[in-house]
Amino acid sequence: MFSALQFRDFRFVLLTLVLSQAGYWGCNIAFQSVLIESDATPATMGALFFCLLVPFTLFSIPAGVLADAVDRRRLQIGVLLATTVLAGVCAATIAASIVALPVMLGLAFLAGTGISFLSPVTQALVANTVPAEALGHAVPIQAAGLNLARSIGPAVAGLILVAWGPLGTFVMYATLTLAAAAAALAVRTRRIPPAVRVARESLATQVRAGIRHARERPPAALCLVIVAVNAFFGCAFTTQLPVRAAATTDNPDPVFPVLVALTGLGSLLGILVVARLSERIATVWHAAVTLVLLGLSNALLGAATTVPVLAAAALLCGTFSIGAMVTLQTVVQKVVDDAQRGRVMSLYFLGWGGMPFGALLLGGLSTWLGSTTAFLLYAAACLATAATVLLWLRRGRADPLPAT
Repeated sequence: MFSALQFRDFRFVLLTLVLSQAGYWGCNIAFQSVLIESDATPATMGALFFCLLVPFTLFSIPAGVLADAVDRRRLQIGVLLATTVLAGVCAATIAASIVALPVMLGLAFLAGTGISFLSPVTQALVANTVPAEALGHAVPIQAAGLNLARSIGPAVAGLILVAWGPLGTFVMYATLTLAAAAAALAVRTRRIPPAVRVARESLATQVRAGIRHARERPPAALCLVIVAVNAFFGCAFTTQLPVRAAATTDNPDPVFPVLVALTGLGSLLGILVVARLSERIATVWHAAVTLVLLGLSNALLGAATTVPVLAAAALLCGTFSIGAMVTLQTVVQKVVDDAQRGRVMSLYFLGWGGMPFGALLLGGLSTWLGSTTAFLLYAAACLATAATVLLWLRRGRADPLPAT
């Protein structure tokens, strides 16, 4: 299961990922704390969430194209150094008490831009640091590191926030990002340069090439479609956990942190299952079945009327949402050519970019129709997509990836 860790370069890529992602998710806490102190309204908090995540939608494809056109290791180091400078600017603005809303939103957008350029190149480097036969184990471990960073980063940032305020959290952001750059310097990439110099092509041409390559390497294109649906409908539940807690109990304050923890625990369980059984379940069929289970879990989360049922639903949603994503990522990584890997993985992150829009729609539907009805509609969308994919596979239009 952890055989991929025997490869030195993969360990350093994983360390780079954990440090950089922990810094990014930790800075989210810093931005939120600044806005809470200055302009804490639902609209401004929603705008902050949008600014932090929408760069994935805007820049994932250009970032993936860039990852195929230049040396990936150098690109990763350059982005990390630029992000370190940005983190220093964030700290300087807090030290100078420059906390106007436009400034904070602009800095949040730049932080999201940095991580959106960093993610595709890091994903592509994973495949360059392990043999093909170890990729089925490397991808789940990388996903586990990502989710570990998403949990540890905010937790550590929260402790620093209590002790030293937002300035301390932004200093943490800079320190972790600089440490990630140092880890990236230790990587000795084994990537074979593409035979064609893709940098001479236009961006639109390279994007079309990535889409064409995904269609030519079934089931990559189908996996990317499922990723988009899962991100939009299946993963948006996390933004409504406080609403579900308030709807289930008269004292939601202690319940909400428990739901967040259970969601994170479920994510790790999903990753571990995929990592343990990757040679048998890394297929589109298994991803579609997982999407069915995610839809049912979302329905349970929306319909829960007691805290134990709500907690169980949160655990299941975390397990199946990330489990499906890791399965799909493993399939895509196995079938694409390395010369096209960066841009294809950028399409994967573009699919993830639907999450902030799905969260906005889920919030609107919850306001207009009620939380339970909104969750049932999202669950129905997951089930309908899964049924369509399973029917597609049954008719032989796209074959699942055989076990290796």
